[in-house]
Amino acid sequence: MIDFQFEGNFLYYVRLIKRLYESTLAAAAQELSLTLPEADVLCFLRENPEFDAARDVANYRDVSRAYVSRAVEMLTAKGLLEARQDPDDRRYQHLSISEKASGAADALHEAQQRFYEMVTKDLDEEELLTMLTLIARCASNVERASRGDAASSSLSTKTLS
Repeated sequence: MIDFQFEGNFLYYVRLIKRLYESTLAAAAQELSLTLPEADVLCFLRENPEFDAARDVANYRDVSRAYVSRAVEMLTAKGLLEARQDPDDRRYQHLSISEKASGAADALHEAQQRFYEMVTKDLDEEELLTMLTLIARCASNVERASRGDAASSSLSTKTLS
């Protein structure tokens, strides 16, 4: 079995990254007179237009449905978000960023890019691509483990070289 050794605390680093992302996005949101939840919803929909339901935002952002519902309500009232009822299932609405919000969504995207630049500041292109590949592989492992897949639940006995 591998004895994982990290400089410091891995989960602490994950929290730091999340806090930096949220503070970067919150600062941009404040300049646009938006709340963090509103900015979060706009960013998600800009980056993932194929996932256009409030439940998608809640699931992929790992936030409560109430968090998303309130943000959607406020964005819709401000004319920044459009909601249309699903023709096959009236319980669901499809969300899209309105023309009025396109500038705000772009500004929030720029804030996201600043965050990514801060996190990857001293990485060259090859290191960045390697990091993204490894993160994607780890994310796949996490998804399988969270679904309870048997193959992912036991740790590998391979050693690092």
